Amino acid sequence: MLDYSLSVALFDFLPVLLCATALAFLAQGISRKHHAIAPLAWGAALLIPLGGLCKASWKLSVALGQAPTDWLENLLFIFMAPGFVIMAYSFSRAHRAWRLGISAPQAQFSGARLLLWIAVPAGGSLSLYLLSSETRLWFFWLLGITTLANASLLIQALLAARWSGLGWPTMAALVYNLLATFALGGLARLPDSEASAWIQEGLNFSAQAALAFGFWRLGRRMQDKI
Repeated sequence: MLDYSLSVALFDFLPVLLCATALAFLAQGISRKHHAIAPLAWGAALLIPLGGLCKASWKLSVALGQAPTDWLENLLFIFMAPGFVIMAYSFSRAHRAWRLGISAPQAQFSGARLLLWIAVPAGGSLSLYLLSSETRLWFFWLLGITTLANASLLIQALLAARWSGLGWPTMAALVYNLLATFALGGLARLPDSEASAWIQEGLNFSAQAALAFGFWRLGRRMQDKI
């Protein structure tokens, strides 16, 4: 859809803000359980909403009547793919240390393994771009990596919430975010209209609000505050 209204474009910044808040809550929890990996978690918590900010800025420029800027739109998954991979990896290390009762200063991680995780989205997309620059295979590769890494993060968060004894509201919020994320992929195929744009914006807003609640609860539990 290349005819966004100004109200739709401005509203799109709110889910980005909620997502950034949610990831900050989770990064705080990771930092508490695994000091060594804290910089990675905070870096991922910056990369992911930065991608959303680029896409929201692209929508705003279109709504203001400017020509679509492809590079600004493409930054969405260029930032999100490695961001979600790093956050999923960071949470898996922190959750493992948490389960095993390893103190945060003693928790270790493998830099080589992390580099391998990051090489998958980066190397795959670069290879596809060089081999077939006239297509958008590289974009769909990053989209797939983002989807899988995001699902991995949410499933790990659900398992951690259950293991740590958090109640059904936290788990329901995380499940809702996961299902809403997949639903948004389907809604993107709806015919372009103001109504369909608002449906997608409303669902995205509610999904990120649920994520913020779920990660707030989980982050506080990881910090032993509840």
